[in-house]
Amino acid sequence: MGYEELTKEQLIEKVRELEDEVSRLRMRESELEMLLNEYSSIMKKQFEIFDDFIKDVGTRRMIDPLTRVYSNEHILKLISYYHQKAFEENFGYALVTITIKNFDKMEQMEKEHALLSIGKLLKELVRVPLDSVGRAAEDQFIVLLTEVTKENALKVKERIENALALHNINAEVKFACYPDDSTNLEELAKMVK
Repeated sequence: MGYEELTKEQLIEKVRELEDEVSRLRMRESELEMLLNEYSSIMKKQFEIFDDFIKDVGTRRMIDPLTRVYSNEHILKLISYYHQKAFEENFGYALVTITIKNFDKMEQMEKEHALLSIGKLLKELVRVPLDSVGRAAEDQFIVLLTEVTKENALKVKERIENALALHNINAEVKFACYPDDSTNLEELAKMVK
């Protein structure tokens, strides 16, 4: 049945249906445009974050110039990122801190020697690139052990303590595991301070 055979009322009804369809399609087009703009905005932010990250690669903001381990700022970003990932993907990780005892009483050369020795030892004792070593403070290092159980983290802690003793470095080693000790990142950080 062609349009010629329709009555005036039927044609008017057909026109209304087509106008409604055009209106629905315009609304859909508008929704898609909004989603596209939102997506573009998100992607722009992601590229800005990536650019910031790349800009920091190999710089003081990312690498501690003395020890050649990650800077405090960068290791904290990694830990924060990894905490979220561990939560989302349901696996464990551990934080280990190594604090040099009596650091403020040491001579400058002793301090530098201790820092260099510990930085080198830690990089040898962990599974690079799975694990990360950073300088948390003037006298402290922090290690992020990824996808590890509490038992394995304890073994790594003991391995670090033994290596420090072998090199006559007087330091305190603490560790905390996610999710065993806490699921809260701030609480975990307090446990290893």
